[in-house]
Amino acid sequence: MIRKMIMLALLGLLAIGLDFAMATNINSIPLIQDKSGLYMLRPEEGSPSGQINLRAKVDTKGKSISNTYAITLDPHVVGNNPDSRVAEKGESKGEMSREELVAFEMRSIISSLNDDTSFRKVKLPDRLDTGETIEWSVVRRTNTVAIAFAVIVIGILLFLNRNRATRKQLEAEQDAISRQLPEFINRLVLLLNAGLVLNTAFEKAIERGCESPSSNDDFFYEQMDEILCRIRQTNGSVNKEFREFARSRRSAGGEIAKELMRISNIISDNISKGVGLTDKLQQEGEILWLNRKRDCEERGRVAETRLTLPLTLQLLVLIIITVSPALLEL
Repeated sequence: MIRKMIMLALLGLLAIGLDFAMATNINSIPLIQDKSGLYMLRPEEGSPSGQINLRAKVDTKGKSISNTYAITLDPHVVGNNPDSRVAEKGESKGEMSREELVAFEMRSIISSLNDDTSFRKVKLPDRLDTGETIEWSVVRRTNTVAIAFAVIVIGILLFLNRNRATRKQLEAEQDAISRQLPEFINRLVLLLNAGLVLNTAFEKAIERGCESPSSNDDFFYEQMDEILCRIRQTNGSVNKEFREFARSRRSAGGEIAKELMRISNIISDNISKGVGLTDKLQQEGEILWLNRKRDCEERGRVAETRLTLPLTLQLLVLIIITVSPALLEL
């Protein structure tokens, strides 16, 4: 978890750095401020054109009009003659509103910046022809806030889902136990009814279960096989090993832990008090089968709910395919 958070922070810093570098690269024209005003410096001869984003704020009759302009400056060319261009045509200035007139004047200023490339320094006018003052400022279009917000949101999601893999593993383990335990108890009851003692019946039930094709890579039978190995190596007790397994599942939580503890208590009562084992296990097996049937029905209902949307989409597609030829003939 800590490693993921560190990687996320590093990726966020890298993204912010790249975004800042791209914003700086876009504003590739240097600005020079002196007593006479604000100047832009053209790229050197042979270099590509430079770009810069500037915001112009015009104060007119107590109202501020602010717009952003993407300015492109051609490279400096020594001895280049001024470009004679036809003035922008449009509606008469007398028919323009104040905002439209300011926008017209600003477009004229921007379009005239490359008329004469013989001067390296290009002065940005501080007033319009109508006398309104212009304040220029550089616009850096960075996405730092958006990137930081995205990193924070992803970090919160990672923190909330930090135990997701563990929870999914526990759910898979509980599902494996719930699926195999009823069959295992029934097999144990059959072996006990056949006259085998508890330890032998337990070993045979595990061996038969591990030989079943459905037990391949199954968590329950992997645990049972480990219990069987410990019993054979240490000549231990079935009751003790099974109780330890039940306790470990109880610490993990889930309904199946209660069922394991009940089975462990039934075996303990048989060993210590002589309580009938076969009948008790048979009753417990019936309860487990009912629980398994109920879980299957619930999963079936959930599957039906999840299929509602795909079936609805398929129905809409079928309706469209059926109705389209008739609509095309109209």
